[in-house]
Amino acid sequence: MGRFGRERVKGFLRASGTRVVNGDGEEIVLQGYGCGNWTNPEGFMVGAPEIDLAGGIFSPKYIPPRRFDRRRTFDQAVRELCGDSYAEGFWQAWQANHLAEADIRAMADLGLNSVRLPLNWQAFLQEEPGLVWKEDGFRMLDRVIDWCEQYRIYAILDLHAAPGGQSATACDGGYDNSPHLFMDDESRDRALALWERLAQRYADRWIVGGYDLLNEPVSLPNHQEFVPKLAEFYEAAIERIRKHDKRHLFTLEGPKFSKSNEIFDRDYDPECRNWLIHIHLYGFSPEKQELAWYILKGMERNVPVWIGEGGSHPLANAVFFEVAADYGIGFNLWCWKTAIDGPFGHRSVGYRLPKDWEAVRGYGAGGPKPSYARSRAIFDELLENIKYENCEHDKEAIRITRRSPDLRLPAVGYDNRPGDGASYRGSWEHGNLLGYRLSDRTKLVLAPGVDEPRPGFDMYPDPNVRRPLDPLMSLMIELSAGEFAAYTVRECTKPVPVALELKGTPGTVVEVDAGHGRTARIAPDTDGLGWKDALTLDPCEEATVTVRVLNGTAWVRTIHFKG
Repeated sequence: MGRFGRERVKGFLRASGTRVVNGDGEEIVLQGYGCGNWTNPEGFMVGAPEIDLAGGIFSPKYIPPRRFDRRRTFDQAVRELCGDSYAEGFWQAWQANHLAEADIRAMADLGLNSVRLPLNWQAFLQEEPGLVWKEDGFRMLDRVIDWCEQYRIYAILDLHAAPGGQSATACDGGYDNSPHLFMDDESRDRALALWERLAQRYADRWIVGGYDLLNEPVSLPNHQEFVPKLAEFYEAAIERIRKHDKRHLFTLEGPKFSKSNEIFDRDYDPECRNWLIHIHLYGFSPEKQELAWYILKGMERNVPVWIGEGGSHPLANAVFFEVAADYGIGFNLWCWKTAIDGPFGHRSVGYRLPKDWEAVRGYGAGGPKPSYARSRAIFDELLENIKYENCEHDKEAIRITRRSPDLRLPAVGYDNRPGDGASYRGSWEHGNLLGYRLSDRTKLVLAPGVDEPRPGFDMYPDPNVRRPLDPLMSLMIELSAGEFAAYTVRECTKPVPVALELKGTPGTVVEVDAGHGRTARIAPDTDGLGWKDALTLDPCEEATVTVRVLNGTAWVRTIHFKG
């Protein structure tokens, strides 16, 4: 798998211009998952009562914390339901079961080369005056890092929940929904001390791929006055860490849910020049336009960019993350393991909530309290259910994301690089009028059966409105004589037959070229879209197939790399 593979997991990661390289100086494109809910459970992903406030956990107004919405309130609810003595051992069991060796091994088996480890400060530091460290928390992290080294997966340490909270949402595990990290000197000092402690402990561990100093800091609009303090925190943390550790890479997230570039106006690591811009993207349009501002900012600062959190449906991932990789940008899907019964769908591993979980959920919403005995039985069942071997596993989403057969690629998701004349060629003089791949001269058209969007009335609800189209599901590419588009597939472990869904004008001839002299010519149906077998790829790590029209005009909707 070359730059995507685990064989390049060796030595300290570092920034080399706008690319990430390993200890041998080879480029590596990070691909992995984030282990949300491990030390930092987020209520909406672990079966908490639904929040009925406008904006939910991302409400732009201050809302008090609720039962089960973060680790702090989850802990309080466990104590109320199960008693203090039970709660004392609950988190050790939760953390040990939620992310075990079996989970890291499974990531390696899927071909992933990195994992983002969200850390909640409460797993490492007592809520006491001074600095009282929890050595069992560090030993837990040691074990996970050891497994990462055993299975050749870079571990990114992510301070997802800093002392006091940095995001002003439940996902930061703070005291409430205000960013106390930037409001209280004691919270800031404790966060800096935690990073110094982590750096002292892991300075020599090359398998630790980098330090993600803060997750989604200063994200809500009512706290934007703290953005300058975010930049100051990064500078202070890096200065503190570099006293002990000169080799690790920093991944730095901007404000506004890690989407804003506004703080990247300086070199945050002038001593070692080893940092990157870390962004979060969900529900993206799968094209380079989505990345433009980040690519330009990375070029301006001469540092890499990394999609440290995000995702969409697997085919969108397959197209978008391929485009991102053209610029050296890796991805980290969110997240590895969540409750099946919850609303969050981007998971590889899902656990069942206990059969009596509604009693717990009801209590969290103000209902009757189950007995201590019943509550303990429910949480005992939960702790068993979250073990990897007791979960349901979705290996298809990441397989499609990483472009391994069986793969049905939308034809409009053609390769981005090396660019016009190499990975595609179009001559549509009007530009792309349908709002997708705007800089290309390819002609994209609506697929059969897809209605064009129509506007609605913005003064009242309009059931007649048609929302903007998903380009991958709604469009196909029109190719005339001399035009072509190329498509890349990976991890072909056995022969892979290639078929096209297309139609054409009478006399149209389409050439399918897999390189190395392997070509086929097909004549599309003229009365509607139909499938045509083309050629078979030999087993290989990577192959690129070019679809070229020799005569006539063809409309291509799907390229099927059969498994």
